[in-house]
Amino acid sequence: MGDKEVLKYMDVVLRDSDLDTLRGPCFLNDQIIAFYFSYLFSSSKSDDILLVKPSISVFLAKCEDDKSVEEFAQSCRLSSKRLVLFAINDNDDYGGSHWSILVYDRTKNSFLHYDCMEGVNNFHAMKLYDAVKEFMGPGGESVSKPLGAAKPESVAVTTPAVFIECKTPQQSNGYDCGLYVLAIARAICQRCSHGNNKGDVISVIEKHVDDSVEINMRSEDEAPV
Repeated sequence: MGDKEVLKYMDVVLRDSDLDTLRGPCFLNDQIIAFYFSYLFSSSKSDDILLVKPSISVFLAKCEDDKSVEEFAQSCRLSSKRLVLFAINDNDDYGGSHWSILVYDRTKNSFLHYDCMEGVNNFHAMKLYDAVKEFMGPGGESVSKPLGAAKPESVAVTTPAVFIECKTPQQSNGYDCGLYVLAIARAICQRCSHGNNKGDVISVIEKHVDDSVEINMRSEDEAPV
């Protein structure tokens, strides 16, 4: 019968071999990450968030043509997004052996890197950061009140976005990194869906993501499929 198509969701096609990665213990492939990002995006009630699929993140990190990156930024309105989530892979293709997630938070004007195997994906996350940081638009906000003004005016901060390695729960095995990426993305999207767009991303992840994802996440991920 071959590798049968099981589901098409938005522009992502899942096959039997993709679902096999959910049953574990094994490394989640790029199709599962892409599917879950699409699922979270369509379920989110906020226009302030963008989830970038693994294939696009790889393209952006490898792209040597600034014009192409700029066109992507404009087509996705990156400069208007409160949060942008990128799936990071440790290969020059999206078939490597480790996942992490890079989160751009406009309120901090920062790229927050969450890696459940600390340090492994730093180089690859930095490549993507270097590729896109100039195209994110003004980051952060400050409030100033010019002399004689009746109300404070919001002023965009134009300083370059910074890259921060964030404290992340560490995986206990060699294959569950993708689950942490999904759990972190879900925690952020759920917060945004509840209208709490001003909440702190770091505290949300610290509160809702721990090593229990290794036990619970695979069975949960099978449900929407």
